[in-house]
This record gives sequence, structure tokens and C-alpha cells, in this order.
Amino acid sequence: MESLMRRLAITTLVIVSLLMKPCEALKHDVGGTKYNGWAPNKMNYTSDWASHEQFYVGDWLYWGFDEPRINRQLYSVFEVNKTDYESCSTDHPLYNISKGGGRDVYQLNHSRPYYFISGGGFCWQGMKLTVVVHELPPAPTEAPSSGGSTYLSASLPGIFAIAAATALGAVL
Repeated sequence: MESLMRRLAITTLVIVSLLMKPCEALKHDVGGTKYNGWAPNKMNYTSDWASHEQFYVGDWLYWGFDEPRINRQLYSVFEVNKTDYESCSTDHPLYNISKGGGRDVYQLNHSRPYYFISGGGFCWQGMKLTVVVHELPPAPTEAPSSGGSTYLSASLPGIFAIAAATALGAVL
């Protein structure tokens, strides 16, 4: 019996350590598709696409073009300030994301609004995007008590940890 409890405790600790890996950054395909996501007159990228996404520090944006050999010469992606975003100006870009490959990526490293536009007049055809980036949410905690009842929020790793501690206590 003691051997079984020890194996259960070790197995539980292994499972807990596997489940408690840190959050990974996500790749967001701008426009919702890997190819042809960034195109003129397709959508309002901010309200039709970005408003339905959650962006966190460390996430990546990916702009894909349907015909990279053709469209990489036409479309571009610039990070700009809010004033240049509103006026579709690439005169003072903060960063030129386009490298000519037809598939451009950018990591969101800070919690703040980001403004992106395409040059060559395509910003006026709807190729502009605002995303608001947030810090990663904190880990879940206990919910406050209400009317004498206690509500606890439990996670699968937490349940395994309690089971492992209980099993180890029974073995020792």
C-alpha cells in the first residue's frame, strides 16, 4: 500500500509540473487568416477583427499576403503614432515592419495601444489597425466570501497539488 501511495504521489507531482508551464505568446493572424489577411477594402481591421481578439505582452502579429511575390511590393506595414495613424501618414514611422518577404511579423512587447498602417495610399483603403495590448492576467485566486459561504476557485494543477501533498503526508 505504501508503495502505491508513493507512486501516486510521484505521478501527481510530475503531472502538476507539466500542467504548470508558463503562458505562451500567441500569434495573431491579422484579418483572421494566414494568407490574404492584409488587403485593401477587406474590412475595418480595428473594429471587425481586433475588437474580437485579446492581445497580451509577448504576443505576435502576423500580416500575410495572398500573393507574396506581387503584394510584398505593394503593401507594407508601419508602426506609427496615433496622429500619423489618423492622417494615414508614413512620414515619421516608429518602425517599418515590412521586410519585403510578403509575410511580416511584429512582437507586442509593451502594454499600450499600437497603431499600424500600410503605406502607398492603402491606409486610405482600410489597411490600418489599432490593437490594445494588456499585461498578462494574474493567476486565479480565491473568490471573496459572501453571506457566510466560502467560494473557492480551484484549478486542475491546484487539485493535483493538494492530492499529492495529502498522499505524501499519508506515506510519511
